[in-house]
Amino acid sequence: MGGYGSRSAPGPGPCPRVRFGDRVLSVRASSLVDTSLVADTRSQSRLSLGDQIELVLPTGSRSRRFAQAGLVVWAAIGVAILVGVLFILLAKLTGLLPYLVVAGVVVLVLSPVVRGLERLKVPRQIAATATFGAAAVAAPAVAPLVVKAFVEQLTSLLESKAALEKGGLVQNLIASKNDLLHSVGTSVANWVKQHQEKAPQYLTDFAVVLARASVVILLGSVLGYLLLVWRPRIGQVAMLMVPPSKRLALREVLDEMGRIVAGYVRARFIVSAVVGGLATIGLWAIGMQFWLVLGFWVGLANLIPTLGAYIGGAPVVLVALLTKPPVFVLAALAVTTMAHVVDGFILSPLVLKETTNLHPVVVLLVVIAGAEVAGLYGILAAIPVAGIVQFLIRRWVRPIVYGPEAMAPIPVSAGALPDDPEGPVDPHSVLDLTPEGD
Repeated sequence: MGGYGSRSAPGPGPCPRVRFGDRVLSVRASSLVDTSLVADTRSQSRLSLGDQIELVLPTGSRSRRFAQAGLVVWAAIGVAILVGVLFILLAKLTGLLPYLVVAGVVVLVLSPVVRGLERLKVPRQIAATATFGAAAVAAPAVAPLVVKAFVEQLTSLLESKAALEKGGLVQNLIASKNDLLHSVGTSVANWVKQHQEKAPQYLTDFAVVLARASVVILLGSVLGYLLLVWRPRIGQVAMLMVPPSKRLALREVLDEMGRIVAGYVRARFIVSAVVGGLATIGLWAIGMQFWLVLGFWVGLANLIPTLGAYIGGAPVVLVALLTKPPVFVLAALAVTTMAHVVDGFILSPLVLKETTNLHPVVVLLVVIAGAEVAGLYGILAAIPVAGIVQFLIRRWVRPIVYGPEAMAPIPVSAGALPDDPEGPVDPHSVLDLTPEGD
């Protein structure tokens, strides 16, 4: 009987079935369960996470927008916590940072040479040892000459009496009848005399810093050499701790992070070296005293993003005012300005492009935070760390919030399309796109 309310023949199974029209209900423990609903539930359990979210929170709905806003807030909180923990770890490890920075510089500078030798079928251990040995022989030959000239100019700068000579800017201010200008000249003269009296102490402190820097450079270079030799092996051992299904994705993330850090640090050092060299040559050409010390300072300050130009240019202007006629300041300013113009309009767009791509406000904030946490080393590490955080947000957080980015269409010009074939067409060369069953 196929009418409504008919019961199917009892079977051997523990769950009898009752047919009502086109639906079959299962009876289990005196309850009725719609098997079509069970099938729908099972099919939903096989849906992907994105499809299930779409069922619960349809696109464009108010609940979907509310959930997206909450996800953004929690992601921002998580990123802030991660950055805070990272800066705390950096603050705890500030003693190791100098050695790690030197080791990283050694690896970044020598890696291109080592890879070039590897492409010539030279074993990595031999390539790394030969490259590091050549650098270790060349550095002691050049460094003493530069350090000697630097120390001589620094000593001359600290003991210079040019700022207090008659006819100079300071004496003109002191001789002024204006009370404000007279007080400014007197204050500057007292400041110069006070620091000149402390010149031996400054030189002693500089010698201590130089000795410590030598130890840091020596040990950090050895650490960099070891990393240069065993870098591929370290990566292979680390990958063994990752499940095989996750290794490809992790390798892509690590490669991009390495590109960000290596690209930025290498480019920053190249730009700063060129800026410092241009400033040094320019100051020497115009007859500026202490040109080597001031040029070195301009290049070193250029490592600091955004604020480096002002920090590097201030001592140049000050020394020019104290040791030269006031008009000479314009020449000193022209030299430093031209060096930074070359940096801003030529070097940085070419060398620093696509390394971090951070907003200027973000750059300024992370530089200040890095300076507060770890000083100069925090300033150097702030931009790469921020670039890595930005990359991780774009890779993992943004697709969850906004979905995967649609692929842009590839434009194809009509002239690039092949012409219609002339003559008979080979039937074996035609792709059959007829659906099956037609």
